[in-house]
Amino acid sequence: MREENILEEMPVELIETEESALAPIEPSQIIEDPMIDKETNLHFEEFKKELDAQPDAEAKLKLAIQFMEESLQKVKTPDFKSFWEARKICLDLFKESISPALRSQLWGRYHELSKEAKRLKDILDEQSNFAVEQIGMAIQSLEEEIAQIPATLEQAASISLPENCYVLEKEFSFYNSHQKELNLLNAYASRINALRKELIKTEMRIRIKNKFFQQLSKAGDHVFPRRKELIQEISRHFSDDVNHFIANHFEKINERESLFNLREAIKGLQGAAKFLTLNTQAFNQTRMRLSECWDKLKEFDKERKKDFAEKKELFKANAELLQKEIELSHQQISEGNLSIAEASKMIDELQSKMRATSLGRDEIKALREELAKLRDIVQKKVQAQQEERQKQEAERERLRKETIQHFAETIQQLIEDAGNESAESLISKRDQILSEIHASTLIKNDKIELEKRFKPIKDILIEKKEQALMALPEDKRLALEQLKELLKQRKERRQQIKDQVELLRKSKGASGFDFEKAMQFNEELNQEKERLEQANAAVKEIEDKIKDLNL
Repeated sequence: MREENILEEMPVELIETEESALAPIEPSQIIEDPMIDKETNLHFEEFKKELDAQPDAEAKLKLAIQFMEESLQKVKTPDFKSFWEARKICLDLFKESISPALRSQLWGRYHELSKEAKRLKDILDEQSNFAVEQIGMAIQSLEEEIAQIPATLEQAASISLPENCYVLEKEFSFYNSHQKELNLLNAYASRINALRKELIKTEMRIRIKNKFFQQLSKAGDHVFPRRKELIQEISRHFSDDVNHFIANHFEKINERESLFNLREAIKGLQGAAKFLTLNTQAFNQTRMRLSECWDKLKEFDKERKKDFAEKKELFKANAELLQKEIELSHQQISEGNLSIAEASKMIDELQSKMRATSLGRDEIKALREELAKLRDIVQKKVQAQQEERQKQEAERERLRKETIQHFAETIQQLIEDAGNESAESLISKRDQILSEIHASTLIKNDKIELEKRFKPIKDILIEKKEQALMALPEDKRLALEQLKELLKQRKERRQQIKDQVELLRKSKGASGFDFEKAMQFNEELNQEKERLEQANAAVKEIEDKIKDLNL
């Protein structure tokens, strides 16, 4: 069947997209995957065999389209090669004799899969281009950093050898310079290897991948040879230092030398062997020799323990004497014959005596446990005293709250009854309650809080005074207002005199007058003081008259 007849039988919407659906894909647009394995080829061969076994064109076309769909649904990467091959087969099958309805349905699915394949290809192209760009930037950055190795080494911080590695302290400058450079080269070597692994598993064109491998190879030429040279030098130097340490300390172990220090030195050297970048031979050799030294220390320690066993009887006898003293102290403390301070002092004396006595590890442990029991007894007594104090505090707190509640209720009752009380009676009862509050054992803050509760009574007293004033005859009220106005004037006059007296005092202190002027100034100041006394008396007189009228 000719292709023109196929197009005539297709639906209108499919004819409009026919040009894009049948457009060939350029080989340059396909991402070549060098990792395609035999499984893909076998899968396609199985498809071809199954396709040949189909009875007619319709069944073959359905199978081919299903295979196209499966090729795009691969878990990791779509199988584009098998997809394009199946697509070509579908184009040929569409030319066969197929029912129009089925052709239209399968053509729509065929067209959708073609568009989906192009979309996936574009996405993979974009991902591949992004990966190429990122790897290129990473390699370029690596090359620039390798070119700056001398400057980077000058700014790099010094290394820190493991703890107790005092054997290498004299040669620290050598290890610092070599290991510092090795650390930097190790980092670059690790990055180069990581980039190589990334290149291997990243899909891109072989030509670009080979170019990147060449760049990494050139970068490695600046890293790996120098790194190997430094490893050889630092390995040789470390081996010499370990041999020198062994010759000085383990040819014949000094009995006075601390086994603990030697153990720590061996641990330090073993830690340095792991910290420094050594070759396999130096690492294994030094590790073996240090292990032999460790065995010698164990043997020597075994001999010391043998000598220690001979002193065990002495330790046991000393421990029995101390145990008797501890039992006697336990009896005295338990019976309550000693105060807490005396008991604590006795325990401290026993502990000091125990430290001054020759004892073994087991004896010290047992005696410490006995002393701990004594301390527990004392601690329980201390705790009992604390609990008693807490009970007393709780009781005092309860009484305090009850007292506060009592005064609060009394004040509240006074406020409620204030309307039926005269001002004099109210003031008397208020002062009586205040005196009781001040005489109580409450703390200052509680008393202040209770005094604040009298504020409504103050307002009630003011209201009663105002009511009393309103009840005065007209002539008395007029006289009271005049007296108040006069009191205001006299207070203002008194304030003026005070200001003048203060000004004269400041002038006297700040000025240096001669004798005659000083006498004159003092006389003027005395006159103002007399005027101030007269003003105070006048104010007091007016206040007394106002008080009489209020009454």
